[in-house]
Amino acid sequence: MDLGVFFASLGISLLELSEAGAVAAIYHNILKNNLPFIYAIAGVLIVLIPTFTLGKYIYLVPINYFLLVAAIILFYFGYRLIRSARRYFKKQFKRKEEEKEEGIGVVFTVSAVEGLEAALVILALIPQSYFSALLGTIISGILVVILTALLKAQIAKIRLPHLKFVLSALLFSLGSMWLLEIFTDITEAFLAIFFVIYLGINYLIIKS
Repeated sequence: MDLGVFFASLGISLLELSEAGAVAAIYHNILKNNLPFIYAIAGVLIVLIPTFTLGKYIYLVPINYFLLVAAIILFYFGYRLIRSARRYFKKQFKRKEEEKEEGIGVVFTVSAVEGLEAALVILALIPQSYFSALLGTIISGILVVILTALLKAQIAKIRLPHLKFVLSALLFSLGSMWLLEIFTDITEAFLAIFFVIYLGINYLIIKS
């Protein structure tokens, strides 16, 4: 086993998947059922299963196609999140069923995005040691499940409208960065800049 590949896979998967677990825990507290956890797992697996089963063939598909489709999806859900947050702050509440459907969609999308973020690193590790990369990812998944279960009550205290406000800015930022990556050599250092800009834009949208 290659320890370097193992710890790299473990670290990136733990970092990305823990964010998906946190979002699922918040919506679990809102919806009072286990659907958010089921959709979070589905969102992660829909990315990671092809990563490990078709990893060496994914390189045959230009990365720009993945980035374009992912960016469009991120912009769509970013818009839905800020629209929902604005309705809350303006006291224009949705029907409960509509809110539930949106919440499930957000959990699935965020989980898939976090899975994709991890997969982009894992794809680079697989050629060096498939088993080490797979083992690191599996162990990180187990750790995320345990940590989410232990910290669920604390995570659930985060207020949903504020979460939507921040998540929307994050999705818009990732979407913008991935779109620019198609045409330029932009680095991830710009993600923080985009995030601050979209936080400002979202604030203006809510106040308008």
